[in-house]
Amino acid sequence: MRTLTLFLASLVVSTVPALTQDLPPTRIGAIANFGYGIHTASFQQLGSIDNCCPEFTSASGSGIFLGLQYIKSLSADLALHVRGHYGMYGASFLQTESQQVALSDGNLGSALIEHSLNADFAQISIEPLVGYRLAPGLQALGGITAGFKMSSTFDQKERLVEPTSATFTTGLRERNAYQGDIPDATAIALGITVGASYDLPLNASRTMFLSPEVLFTFSPLGVAKGVSWSAHQLRAGLGFSFVPPEVEEELTDAELLAFARSIEPPKRGDLTVPFTSDIAAAGLRDDGTSADIESVRIEEFSSYRVRPILPYVFFGQGSYDIPSRYPALSGGAVNGFSMNNFYNLNAIQTYLHVLNIVGKRLKDDPAATVTLTGCADPSDGANAAEISRARALVVRDYLEQTWGINSSRMIIESRILPDQASNSEDADGREENRRVEISSTTSTILAPVTSADTMRVFTPSGIRFAPKIDPVVPIASWTIFVTHQDRIIKTLAGTDAVPTAADWRMEEQARYIPRDARSVDYLLVARDSVGQVIPSETKTLNINQVTLSDKARTGGTDKSIDRYSMILFGFDRADLSATNQELAASIKSRITPSATTRVIGYTDRSGAEDYNQRLSERRAQAVAGALGLPASAASGQGERLPLYDNTTPEGRFYSRTVEVIVETPRR
Repeated sequence: MRTLTLFLASLVVSTVPALTQDLPPTRIGAIANFGYGIHTASFQQLGSIDNCCPEFTSASGSGIFLGLQYIKSLSADLALHVRGHYGMYGASFLQTESQQVALSDGNLGSALIEHSLNADFAQISIEPLVGYRLAPGLQALGGITAGFKMSSTFDQKERLVEPTSATFTTGLRERNAYQGDIPDATAIALGITVGASYDLPLNASRTMFLSPEVLFTFSPLGVAKGVSWSAHQLRAGLGFSFVPPEVEEELTDAELLAFARSIEPPKRGDLTVPFTSDIAAAGLRDDGTSADIESVRIEEFSSYRVRPILPYVFFGQGSYDIPSRYPALSGGAVNGFSMNNFYNLNAIQTYLHVLNIVGKRLKDDPAATVTLTGCADPSDGANAAEISRARALVVRDYLEQTWGINSSRMIIESRILPDQASNSEDADGREENRRVEISSTTSTILAPVTSADTMRVFTPSGIRFAPKIDPVVPIASWTIFVTHQDRIIKTLAGTDAVPTAADWRMEEQARYIPRDARSVDYLLVARDSVGQVIPSETKTLNINQVTLSDKARTGGTDKSIDRYSMILFGFDRADLSATNQELAASIKSRITPSATTRVIGYTDRSGAEDYNQRLSERRAQAVAGALGLPASAASGQGERLPLYDNTTPEGRFYSRTVEVIVETPRR
């Protein structure tokens, strides 16, 4: 062992000057070896187990070793190989002896007795080896193998071979037959390993290798205490390794913004940069048309808000863990949870508390029950049926453990696709089908959330950014930042070509825009294929805010704006569900003769834009009819300037909506 250590140390020292060279890349992979065991021994029996063998001296056996490997270059000629493997191997001892015995006729005769002992081992090992390059592709290997024996068992017997008519005194031709764990077997296996391997590249870029190898492990430790028995292994097999693709270190939005701000935006004609970037902004009206703007007006109005509850909880592919975007409450937070918490929150922010809203309402109404229907999509795999049920159970467990709702009040059902399934041929549809549906015969459990809010109305409704790079070349990514001082309000990003326009509905980030803000900044940050960051100049968008207190000081005419949302229209349907009919009746009763009412239909990004436009119009007209309003009060916006982020399933469901906006004059 000391000699090997000195040898390895000398190799490391001799290659230190080479450490500054470009090193071969790190590789990972798997190994598979066939083992031939060489066992040397000198014992008559194992522990106190009877055996009449004069002495077991040698044995052989076969085995298989499977594992993983990590190869890190230390220099051009030296590499560290770290392996972990699982091995199963055995040993077969066989000794024969000849004895003079008294035969049944009274004469002496020769008897041939065979003593056999078979052993089996299962072992996990860690094997750090140092590889030294002898020639291109050829490496000498040396190191240690340290293992833990998970099991050590044996099976022994003695058999009378000749004469065929004789027996032992027991009247049988076999004796001392035992099997079980080897007495006092050592759990630790330790050995010195040497060998060689040869790398055969499998592709022209030399990122994949097949490596034939041969190894010998000399083990000085005994197999069991109290007996002389050592086991050594000669292994031969194949290693497969590959260079993992480089993972580019991703900057957070805050890091990218800080870095971009530290760079002087390049000027056109600068030969040191591949392109320059620029960005402009225009106002975006509700009808999707743009207009020049000098500033954005944000005006506050008193508002009564009705936000519907989407009775679904969505899950990741193949998962039944409730996603982290759904807030999980602790004991103290449960006690302080109130429906008044949703003041001035939009529909999505309210919806994400759907489990807590349902839990709170079930707790307040001990007679109410719910049905939890777990759903899956074929993309969940072969275990989709089990996954759908597990999703329902995990929702039940949250309501039971967090809110104290007895499981007898929650009916569990499961199915593959939902009854009203989205299109499984589409990625968005598959994501929407992976859900738990919550239903109840008690209408208050899933009733909309209402609150008296302060609505902030943005004029124009949105901003249309026009980013561009010059010249137009392929890029790795682009990001538009909208900020107030050092706070990021909104990012729009992509990894494809820079778009001609990127739209932002400002209301979506209303709570991130301070009421004392007088401007926001925006800029485009683009990165080329080698990661170079090219920012545009930072530009400013002025903001004019009019608060309720401002209007109270100046007097004059004001108005309240009430806002109602309807969701869960049937696929390709414009008729109202029973729930939406009830909501329409409630809205109608609240509309005064002096009020001005607008009904606006929206859709999500799924489907063709022109078709979505017509569908949103039909839905708005159906709601206007239920409210007793003329057709002129209804309009459709389709998928233009969607209300919510369409990259999430809940954002798409809430964008398939009709909004009723009731403006009532007041002083």
